[in-house]
Amino acid sequence: MKIFFEILNSLSHYVKGMPKNRLSLLFFLFFILINQTYSQNLQLQNFSISDGLPSTTINDIQQDEIGYLWLVTDKGYSKFDGVNFTNYKQENANCIFIEKDKIYIGLKNGLLVIQHNKSTFFESKEILKIKSIDDKIILATVQGVCEFKESSILPLEIQHQIDFSIIHDIVSFKDIIYIASIKGLWSIDKLYKPLKMNKLIEENTTSLLISNNQLIAATEIQGLMIIDDHTVLKNIATIENISSIKRVKDEIWGASKKNGLEILDANTYIFKRKINKYNAFISSQINTVFKDKQNSIWIGSSNKGLYKYNSTTETANPKLFIENIAVNYKSIDSLNINKLALKPNENNISFSFKTIDLKNPKNIEYRYQLNNDFTPWSPQNKVDFANLKAGNYQFTVQSKEGSLLSKKVSFSFFIDTPIYQKAWFIILCGAILCLLLALFVELHIRKLNKKNQQKIDTLKVENHLLTLEQKALQLQMNPHFIFNVLNGIKALGNAGNSKELNKTISQFSVLLRSVLNNSRLEEISLQEEIDTLKNYLDLEQKMNSMSFKYTIETSLNNIDSEEILIPPMLLQPFVENCIKHAFQPNKTAAKIKLLFEVRNRFLHFTIEDNGIGFHQSKKEKVKSNHQSVALEVTKERIQHLSKYNSFSIEEIKDKNEIKGTKVGFKIPLKTDY
Repeated sequence: MKIFFEILNSLSHYVKGMPKNRLSLLFFLFFILINQTYSQNLQLQNFSISDGLPSTTINDIQQDEIGYLWLVTDKGYSKFDGVNFTNYKQENANCIFIEKDKIYIGLKNGLLVIQHNKSTFFESKEILKIKSIDDKIILATVQGVCEFKESSILPLEIQHQIDFSIIHDIVSFKDIIYIASIKGLWSIDKLYKPLKMNKLIEENTTSLLISNNQLIAATEIQGLMIIDDHTVLKNIATIENISSIKRVKDEIWGASKKNGLEILDANTYIFKRKINKYNAFISSQINTVFKDKQNSIWIGSSNKGLYKYNSTTETANPKLFIENIAVNYKSIDSLNINKLALKPNENNISFSFKTIDLKNPKNIEYRYQLNNDFTPWSPQNKVDFANLKAGNYQFTVQSKEGSLLSKKVSFSFFIDTPIYQKAWFIILCGAILCLLLALFVELHIRKLNKKNQQKIDTLKVENHLLTLEQKALQLQMNPHFIFNVLNGIKALGNAGNSKELNKTISQFSVLLRSVLNNSRLEEISLQEEIDTLKNYLDLEQKMNSMSFKYTIETSLNNIDSEEILIPPMLLQPFVENCIKHAFQPNKTAAKIKLLFEVRNRFLHFTIEDNGIGFHQSKKEKVKSNHQSVALEVTKERIQHLSKYNSFSIEEIKDKNEIKGTKVGFKIPLKTDY
């Protein structure tokens, strides 16, 4: 602009005394000169149908992670790499939203979701805007607000004026949701069943923008409204019919469907300039503005296609992405794999890679290597490797734009060796040959081992007989336990306590089932034995006329009780003996303590009571002519289990006073691992 003022000062010396008609002509020519020079400074480039666009109506623009520019038009959507447009026919597309590896396109009749080159359509009302709010995909439609959930679109019931209104935009700002609709701007505290709701603007609100920690709302007639804390702070008069507002660096660009572009300072909101058909070769019907990763500005119009406004940018190294990997000409689903393992017949692999530079798209070159040296630089961005041999591979690719190099991108894969070349297969074949030779030797060895085998068979028979004896001992013991419990239940029935009787029978049925199941097994876990003992003691506490307390303690050296294996019903006879014979009828603090300990590869069992003592209880049994068959059977079982059982029964004494009885024994520790 400085040069224009210098020209103007120079001309001022000549205009004095000049006729008015010549003076008017001079200023008209000067205005045209300024207009043409300003238009050239904009560096505008126009793309239309002749350049590959599917339509001249561009409704929205976004850029993906790789750098492709995505355009939605009234005749579908398009992907642009700076040189070529890849078009996809579709219903009228209004908006686009890109999140990670997913692309959401709002259509006149629903939503299109694209991921891994696969597209899925979901029918709904016409979608005008797509936003991510609180990690949820929210849709602004011509009939209220909706949420997209995996495989369905659900309308959100907010308020009847909003639910049946055309929604232009929606944002979350300072924990408040703002909804721009044809009936005005609303603020709500949450999308689901809001408790607070305010209407801030009555006029048609078309677009929302968060800038400088404030919310800017574009209205159809009154321009821009600056909003904070549920309040309209001020009104900025701008061009009418603003369709969208975007922040571009330190400027706010307002796009109008009738009046082109108006640009304000982002900090002061002071007018800076206009761009329209009167001062630039550009359409005045603008739908949207977008700034790409290289700070170029893309302008979508309603009738003249796409405009590119090249602004000055800092030089940056290009970025390279592997777009696709195909194995035997079929694309793999995910590229996020540390190392791809392939079968021997999956030895044809293809790589597609891309660097997007929208400023200099034709200057990109690539080079690659597969375990060897790099190839020469080439514009080719796809390579096929056929009939690769088995082994480990690393594919590395790099791109450059001029003298600027991208980072090297690598992908590792492994092709398995065919089975006939594997070491184990070769070893197996050799082993089969050796086996054939060994068969001849085996015949002779069998003769020598025949006598030894007879001895082994004899020992197996003896061991089997011992197992049968132990099972027989278990069966002798189980009926004795059942008879004792049934006598207690009978006593409850005679007392007429039906409620407690039913509860006790139910509990006993659980215990009986456990006992019957365990009696069929040679071994159960220590935890199962403890559970059965707890159930039995609980029943005895209910049925026995004399009250007592019990405790069960374990010290297993960090071994899980579920992993320790023991013969079933080892302790129950001793516990039963304590309850029946260890305590006097007037005993008020009867206690039984069970202890399980792991020491020196043995499992130790201890049963203690604070009763009358072993010898006294033995005398009482003689008086009552009672003999505990189960107790004797259990002693025999313990003796059969190991020669190191060290079974003992002793009285607990304190200063020659008998404090109870202690029964102890041990068996070899056995686990299930």
